[in-house]
Amino acid sequence: MSCPFHHSQPKVQHDIPAEDNYDGGEGEPIPHPPESWILGNLREIDPSFATSSFWRLAEIYGPIYSLNLVKRNVIVVSDYNLIKEVCDDTLYEKYVTGVQENVRLLTKNGLFTAYNDEEEWGIAHRTLVPAFGPIHVRKMFPQMIDILSQMVLRWDRFGPEHRISCMEDTTRLAFDIIGLCAFNYRFNAFYGENSPVFAQQMLEVLIETGKRTSRLEWENQLRFLSKKHMTDNVHAMWKVCDEIVADRKAHPRPDLDDMLNIMLNAKDPITGKGLSDENIRYQIVTFLVAGHDTSAGTMNFLWYNLLKQPEALQKCYAEVDAVIGDRPVELDDIPKLKYIEASIKEALRFLGPIPVFNRHAKQTRLLGGKYKVTPRDAIVVNLKGLHHDPSVWGKDCDEFKPERFLNGGWERLPPNAWQPFGTGVRQCIGRYLAIQEIILTMAMILQRFVIEMADPDYQLKIMSTLTIKPEDFYIRARRRPGKDHLFTFTGGAAPASKPAETENNAAEAGNGSHFNLKPLSIFYGGNTGTCKSFGEDIESAAGNFGLSVPLKVQNLDEGVENLPKDHPLVIVTASYEGLPPDNARGFVAWLEARAVDPKNSSMLAGVTYSVLGVGNKDWAATYNRIPKLVDSLLEKLGATRLFPAGFVDVSQDIVGPFEDWKAGLFPKLRETVGATAVVTADVMKVDITHPETPSKLAGEPVSEGLVLDNKVIAKRGVGPEKRQINVLLPPGVEYRSGDYLVVQPYNPRDSIIRVMNRFGLHPDDLVTVSGTTKGHLKADNGGPISVYELIATRVELANPASQRQLTTMANLSQGTDAERLNALASDALYTNEILNKRFSILDLLEDFPSCALSFAAYLDMLSPLSPRQYSISSSPLAQAAVPASSTRFSSSSTANHPSEDITTSPKTSLTATLTYDVYQSPSYSHPATTTFHGVASSYLASLLPGARLRCFVRRTSVPFRLPVDPKTPVIMVAAGTGIAPMRAFIQDRAAIAAARPGGAEAVLGPAVLYYGCRDYEEDYLYREELKGWEGVGVVKVRVACSKRAEEGEEVGHVDQLLWRDREELRGLFDAGARILVCGSAARLGRSTAEVCLGVYMEAHPEKDRAEAEAWLLAQKEDRYVGDLFG
Repeated sequence: MSCPFHHSQPKVQHDIPAEDNYDGGEGEPIPHPPESWILGNLREIDPSFATSSFWRLAEIYGPIYSLNLVKRNVIVVSDYNLIKEVCDDTLYEKYVTGVQENVRLLTKNGLFTAYNDEEEWGIAHRTLVPAFGPIHVRKMFPQMIDILSQMVLRWDRFGPEHRISCMEDTTRLAFDIIGLCAFNYRFNAFYGENSPVFAQQMLEVLIETGKRTSRLEWENQLRFLSKKHMTDNVHAMWKVCDEIVADRKAHPRPDLDDMLNIMLNAKDPITGKGLSDENIRYQIVTFLVAGHDTSAGTMNFLWYNLLKQPEALQKCYAEVDAVIGDRPVELDDIPKLKYIEASIKEALRFLGPIPVFNRHAKQTRLLGGKYKVTPRDAIVVNLKGLHHDPSVWGKDCDEFKPERFLNGGWERLPPNAWQPFGTGVRQCIGRYLAIQEIILTMAMILQRFVIEMADPDYQLKIMSTLTIKPEDFYIRARRRPGKDHLFTFTGGAAPASKPAETENNAAEAGNGSHFNLKPLSIFYGGNTGTCKSFGEDIESAAGNFGLSVPLKVQNLDEGVENLPKDHPLVIVTASYEGLPPDNARGFVAWLEARAVDPKNSSMLAGVTYSVLGVGNKDWAATYNRIPKLVDSLLEKLGATRLFPAGFVDVSQDIVGPFEDWKAGLFPKLRETVGATAVVTADVMKVDITHPETPSKLAGEPVSEGLVLDNKVIAKRGVGPEKRQINVLLPPGVEYRSGDYLVVQPYNPRDSIIRVMNRFGLHPDDLVTVSGTTKGHLKADNGGPISVYELIATRVELANPASQRQLTTMANLSQGTDAERLNALASDALYTNEILNKRFSILDLLEDFPSCALSFAAYLDMLSPLSPRQYSISSSPLAQAAVPASSTRFSSSSTANHPSEDITTSPKTSLTATLTYDVYQSPSYSHPATTTFHGVASSYLASLLPGARLRCFVRRTSVPFRLPVDPKTPVIMVAAGTGIAPMRAFIQDRAAIAAARPGGAEAVLGPAVLYYGCRDYEEDYLYREELKGWEGVGVVKVRVACSKRAEEGEEVGHVDQLLWRDREELRGLFDAGARILVCGSAARLGRSTAEVCLGVYMEAHPEKDRAEAEAWLLAQKEDRYVGDLFG
């Protein structure tokens, strides 16, 4: 067997003509980044994920740019008009270069990596293309069902709590389907703990080929061990392929109409030649490499997008139910599943496993009539650019929307607009097999299971080898009600059930009598932890009222097709700008989809429920919209409301209304279920021990950022101090302008000391909490937790005390303290004396020293310390990523990136900038003696360069982005530190203007920033930066100063400037402008909305206020977008 490296790099490159008689001139220069000596543009490329660098540079340099990658010159094209020409097979052809050329070490002249002029490619192409046509692929239906049934039973037997690695199982599926359908060979991927050895060897080879592509040639020559290991793997895989061929020759199967028989027996109609055994080996490897990886990747992207867009997922469920129902899927069902097919096409458009493909010109020419390209230039077709080109796909091109392929949408697409399988004669011949395989997979899974994300807040991370795919993406599969008969492929499998309640579970649910407890289900929807903490509070108290919560507190998406009918349920959920929380989107979409059909009016008959809404009245138009919607939809679908909905306004008293609602809820729950257990008071226990040596903080952070610098950008004076902190993110973490950095803060040091002094604690004391289900009070490992960590990182210390808490404290106090606390708990005094003055429980304990509140009772009163999110004020386009190897991140910093060892080289890090107010002022409760410190802002302000910050990136859930087309006008409105995301957006525009020919005037549409501050000299943030950007035409800046304005200007507010310029702004809006607003919801958000309403009503005098508000609400879908805070 020959060495795979032999003749792998030919001295004369195939496909490139020796002579070229071009005389068409030099054309226009192709934009390109600045080059460095020796390395050219290599520093622009993330070696672990080169395609992501192509995407980033395309955002900056536009539809075409060139790169000097030392070993080759690369031209990246990213828009439809250029790509349409490059896809013309008469002028351009496939270029086997880069990673594909290195993959030839394994696949040689197989279909995927053969050079255009190799005879074997023509023979194989003409022989095999008909065999992969739609008619032949239909005959593979039984084999596909065979393998799919194995995966279905595997998922079912593992049960609904099992975390399914979507990539691992779909890879096994696609690998086995290729093996059985093409060669009648079973790899039995679902019958072992690990994937087949062949698949593991293949992955290792693909990883090494990627590494070889990114390294310089001298480094590849020095890596002897890597080369030997790769050679061993290649030989082992070739051996298996040769054995498959030899076995078929020794035991012919003329009854089989599979690929192997065709390769062994068919003759090329042009040359009359067949395929050699050696070439059949390379074709088998090619089918397994290209076929399994792309199909599995597509399924993963499809599941991810459907789970992130539950409205589309519900339409897929509805289609499967309508077409197939409760019978087994049949071959003739496949063409009827139109919406699922459209969803697959949309997933491939939105982001598919093949992000780019390579072409080159057959002769030197002017691409697009402008840009000179030669046959030696590798032209990289950026499919993300093509598939998100608004000139083809519309302004909603960045939305996942399967409907775009329905009702004639597919037929209306211009040529070469959708190219996920490549183009021309070299496009993937297995596309029909892949589509049929994925449609069948979706049909069988959706018919049987409710699918949900194992991690509801998962954000897409991409792993890159030969293809791209979601990384660390896990799902759960739960049997749909009434579908048990569909699991009887081979005698059936008993449905897996959730864990039963244990004595330990019951013991945690309060301290009442735990005999004859009645079950209760609790679901929550929320992004910040508040709703979950309310749910855990209800769970903790349930045992005291004769109830138990055997399944613990579940997120709302776990309630899809899973609402109990034999016991009551409680739902706690929030709204975010009128939209569902991330972990409730699937549930709300399910309810909305079912409520459309009147036949479902009794679908939830037997369900009894009550809803608690958590909202903020600063968002008056959408206050508690989702809780109210859920409450009404449940009733519309036949459920019974057992107790009226309650509502908590987090901008006021966050605890009192919840406690009042809970006090009425539990008696009704007891009545509904007939609970007879004695009602007892909840008693939480806290045991404190004193260690000999100080304890360390327990648990690993979700993610760690590294503080690079932290500086004051506006001194305290006319307003709070304003700071800018630059945080180096963990390797591989990405963000876009408009995203947030979520920070887990520490409570202020003086507040921590006050708590410890009040209860006589030492920071090293260890605390063991029992008798409660509140997870935030316990160590992650179930053991003791240090007092310092508990007080500093787990609980909110500054929230105002509730009326019920005041009453409890009064009952534990003596004399005048008790009398005064009871008075403060009264309706007459509570709002003015406690709520408005923000008296915390700690403040009251210090003011009323006779109160004998225990440390356990104090902890039980406190809410969890919620993470705070800040808009990122920097643009990833305006910076170069930093290689992780050059940062101070240790190996533990990348522990949450398990694929680190299989990427092409270490990942890179981005810097995220936060711009924030430092809240520090005399406290409302004791203005003369104590100071209020903002929890998160004070923590951030205390961090020094080199400090570690627990944080993670959160994607914006609304279209708070710049328009896709940089020529679309933009109106930005901000005040104070609300300028943060606007700065990032302007950096985006500045980077684009600096990189593309013609500058801002040629490539950018108009943009205007309205910015509000107090004093032109003191707190006009980023004034010099903004002036610089304004000077080069990136943005127009109009500033409103409320206290002191620039000489010659009047003081005022942003809304006054907006009204003054309303005619100009109306013109921009009519031209398609997007309005972006960031600041206080109560002030800037409300005043900007009022201006918009006024402008609309001035232009439409026939409209009344209600009609104007309806118009503005419609614009908030994508034209008027706010990032507002309370």
